Amino acid sequence: MANELEEEIIIIEDIDAANESSASESSIKEESSSKKNKKIIYIAIGATVFLVGVIIFFVLLKSSKQPTTASTQNIEDRLEKPITEPVELSKIENMIAKADYLYSSGSKNEALSLYEKIAQYSEAVSAYNLGVAQIKEAQYKTALDSFAKAIKNNEQRCVSAINAAVCALHLDDEATFRYYIDLAYAYLPQERSSQLYSYYYTLINYYNQNYMEALSSLNNSTTNEYDAVQNNLSAKINALFDNNINAIDSLEKSSSLSNDFSLGVLYARVGDLALAKKYLQNAIKNGIEPMKAQLAIAYINLKSGQVQDGAREIENATDIFRDEVYKPYPLKVKLKDSLFDSSEAQKHYRDTLNNSKAVTYQKIFYFSPYKIFNANQTISYIRKGNTNIFIDNVDSAKEYLEKSVSSSSVNIGIVKAIQKALSFKLREANEMLLSLVEIQPKHSALHYNLALTYAQLGNFVDAQKHFVRSYNLDAKNYISGIYAVMCSQLIDKDSTKLLSIIRDEIANEEFSQEIDLYKTLLFISEDNYLSASDWLEKDYPQRPLYLALEILIALKQNNIEVAQKSANKLTLLLPDEILPHLMQVDALFNNLEEKKYANEVMNYLKIQKFSFTDLYYGAHITRCLYIQQNLITGKLYFLRERLKEVLAGTTSQTHEITSALALASLYDKAYEESFTLYNNLIDNLKVRDAQTLFLGAVASTAANHHENAIALLELSKMKDSNFLESRFALGLLYLEAKNNEGAVIQLSRVNKNNFNSEYFDFDIDIDKLMLQKSLSEKK
Repeated sequence: MANELEEEIIIIEDIDAANESSASESSIKEESSSKKNKKIIYIAIGATVFLVGVIIFFVLLKSSKQPTTASTQNIEDRLEKPITEPVELSKIENMIAKADYLYSSGSKNEALSLYEKIAQYSEAVSAYNLGVAQIKEAQYKTALDSFAKAIKNNEQRCVSAINAAVCALHLDDEATFRYYIDLAYAYLPQERSSQLYSYYYTLINYYNQNYMEALSSLNNSTTNEYDAVQNNLSAKINALFDNNINAIDSLEKSSSLSNDFSLGVLYARVGDLALAKKYLQNAIKNGIEPMKAQLAIAYINLKSGQVQDGAREIENATDIFRDEVYKPYPLKVKLKDSLFDSSEAQKHYRDTLNNSKAVTYQKIFYFSPYKIFNANQTISYIRKGNTNIFIDNVDSAKEYLEKSVSSSSVNIGIVKAIQKALSFKLREANEMLLSLVEIQPKHSALHYNLALTYAQLGNFVDAQKHFVRSYNLDAKNYISGIYAVMCSQLIDKDSTKLLSIIRDEIANEEFSQEIDLYKTLLFISEDNYLSASDWLEKDYPQRPLYLALEILIALKQNNIEVAQKSANKLTLLLPDEILPHLMQVDALFNNLEEKKYANEVMNYLKIQKFSFTDLYYGAHITRCLYIQQNLITGKLYFLRERLKEVLAGTTSQTHEITSALALASLYDKAYEESFTLYNNLIDNLKVRDAQTLFLGAVASTAANHHENAIALLELSKMKDSNFLESRFALGLLYLEAKNNEGAVIQLSRVNKNNFNSEYFDFDIDIDKLMLQKSLSEKK
């Protein structure tokens, strides 16, 4: 969680103090340990600005003479009469004690009256105590005058000056505050012999915003007095400097329930979310900052992946506190730092990306073969048409012949589209196949090919739709069914029934190389790599898909030797293509330490002779992984320059080049450029699949165009209502925009435990928080 700039007031009373005698008290002796001073301290602690002050209430040591009721009454009687001599100091002390008792027991008017009477006899001492009583009643102007009198009479000058400065803070009088805090500093040397010297030093430096000096004096304190207050100050300053463990240690020295909220926030900051929730829940039970605690729990849930729980907490807090709920924690949505740091990117690439289903499935789609038309079926239609003409059944013959003509044109179109796809003109192939589906909507192979181009372009919603259609048109087209299951998983769509049907059908088939392939793909879709490892024992032809499966399965089994052997064969088959070499990188270098990995990858990729056609026009997975590797090796700038040059020289089908440049610019922190490129891709080139819309929103967020990000995420959500990344990001942006109702709708749909966004994160916006506080103080 972000820095918790909480304003709080801690009242500490009846604290035993050391014997602090002034010059005027030198004749007074301490009677016993049971009769030590009472001191009252008010503390209002802020983190980076002056919020409210520290008020120290010193009551003089009691006399060695035991007071009696009679003597006390005698003083009261004398106070009613005009005086010619001061009352004995010990009796004044008794009256101060009585006044203090009256005040603490609720008789505030009597206490103030008594303080005023005492002031007639000992102006310096009583003026100080009167000032403390007045400040407790929020009579800051009169309290300031009382402390000024105490200072003028040369008594308790350092502490009186601190209290006067506090009054000035409450009165929003910066000049007066500065005068008295400087005065306190000037009087500080006179307190060198006092045990409380370090404490005064701490307070003065704290109010002068010299936080390191204040912390140093707290760590080297000359007194054990006010330990709770000193621990609290230490915790606040340590928290300011993100020394959260030290802050926790300071707070935990006190068993006060009032610390539960602060401890909850601090434990959240160090990542101990279980303890954070425990303390925050305790705070709610004890009525300590219930709104802030509930919101803190909500944000902890969002951070820890329990998004629906967080949504419920936000909804409840908003229902109860309405407009107030937006004040404590203004959100600032941001992208994760790990996206842009080369070290973090490498860790993400090696530990997360290469183990994600999305990457695994996209690699499988990349190497999957396209299906050609069924020539026998076309010939059958022609034969049937000729036969019907011979028997003079003209209507039937016409129907068959029309089908054969339509099928022939579609089949010719399929061949041409496959040629485009295999030469990495993937979007052109997709457009051709889409137009053919309108001509022949019941062509299973056509739907499969169309789905495969969508999958390679990263559009899994449309890929899933056409894979399902292909399987429904031909129940023996098992690969379409399996790929439909894979795409369903990527878009969080239930495919349990479909998976069960396919599994049962394949189980009834006689064993063959093709059936073995389908079984292996099914095992991978179920994360059953132990069963899939049987594929490594087979001696099948060295087809790209077969080799790719060997690499994926071997790496999962940590069988590096097999992975390297198969990857080497794959790169020999496809030497000019980027993805086979990236899989070779996975097999060769994945166990190296960080710096050596980056160096080896850079050297390996540098000597390859890529055509880059697959990068400019081909599959999304190639662009994604190659850009990541350029981020890791520090080569993104040079990649961007290459892409700009190619884009400038291309007049048609610039979609994938633009997409690659937009993504590379995003990762290279050229946010505004990335934002512009994605807008062009979406608005002008009409690329509006859920993934592209989402990445456009990512770039918009990075470039601080959050309203644009919201619009794009709304469109992305419409394209794919199950895309959790869009839902989560949209929810955060609505929280930032103070639209909790909209946020709850989106976040409550993120129905996945331990959800971890790859892109989006949030902090508490300290600048907004301080601005809100400043505006509030001015009102």
